[in-house]
Amino acid sequence: MRRVGDNSVTSTNVDELMRRAIEATRSTYPHPNPRVGAVVTSIDGTVTSVAAHEMAGQPHAEVLALEAATDGRGGTLYVTLEPCNHHGRTPPCTDAIIDAGITAVVIGALDPDERVSGSGVARLTEAGIDVTVGVEEAAVLGNDPGYFHHRRTGMPMVTLKMASTIDGQAGAADGSSQWITSSEARTDSHRLRAENDVVIVGMGTVMADNPRLDVRIDGYAGRQPRPVVIAGRRDMPKDRQLWERDPIVYQAEASSTMDPRVVVADLGRRGIVSAMVEGGPTLAASFLSAGVVDHLVWYIGAALARGRGIPAISGVFETMADIQTVEIDDVCRIGRDLKVSATISKER
Repeated sequence: MRRVGDNSVTSTNVDELMRRAIEATRSTYPHPNPRVGAVVTSIDGTVTSVAAHEMAGQPHAEVLALEAATDGRGGTLYVTLEPCNHHGRTPPCTDAIIDAGITAVVIGALDPDERVSGSGVARLTEAGIDVTVGVEEAAVLGNDPGYFHHRRTGMPMVTLKMASTIDGQAGAADGSSQWITSSEARTDSHRLRAENDVVIVGMGTVMADNPRLDVRIDGYAGRQPRPVVIAGRRDMPKDRQLWERDPIVYQAEASSTMDPRVVVADLGRRGIVSAMVEGGPTLAASFLSAGVVDHLVWYIGAALARGRGIPAISGVFETMADIQTVEIDDVCRIGRDLKVSATISKER
């Protein structure tokens, strides 16, 4: 944590208030804008308002919190992300903070967006406001990893979701694959869909399963990820359910295949912050080979195929020089199955 200004914020409940600001964002999904939560406390430290940014184009969390506060003068603003200092769809949050008479601002993380990137802190300190940066920073980054990845790289954060038997088979030789994993694991995979802007599949999945690629969880009323189809050189038939969901369809030229790097770069330009690849073994292999996968979520069903059917990832493992290393971040039990979450190494 670093402090800017003459006086440091020394309250013992700073971390707790930042966590409260983070918690305010849990049900929000404002991509391509970031998840931002804010808390305002009065001069005596009493919490007077809590707010979160709900949707792109709507007021930011700082403005909502300041408007809801009884009186911000002399108080402190706790905000998960550096306040903006530019005119976009809404006016700069720095102006609202200064006009409200706030005397201290506690920030979870600096905004990597080049339109902000330190200018918000600079504007506030120039106005005589004490600024503290880096409170609960890891929690803020973990609350919206796709946003930070996108602003730093221009690309969406790509998660590859896989499911297989313990011995690595995604389906039987006759093409059947239902159900390798338990209902609990399948529900968890729908939660994973809900955390991403888009879900990517190949034409093989579209033809075999005619999926909708939507989130189907009892009681779920949140946003739905947009489907993306890697169609290759084939046209997607007009009778597929995905046409009802405004899919993005990538079609290659007659003499070529669709490069995942081209797809991911285009999604980034569209403002897509996070993407989940949910296709079959061929699509998984192509995205891994292209080096565009950032994270892996693998559901291992409590079952043995006891033979070779359809592998989880297509291709031939010819030599150890071809191995792809990963950093396992978490392993947990889901129903009778296992869920392994890992970060993909960009080095071979």
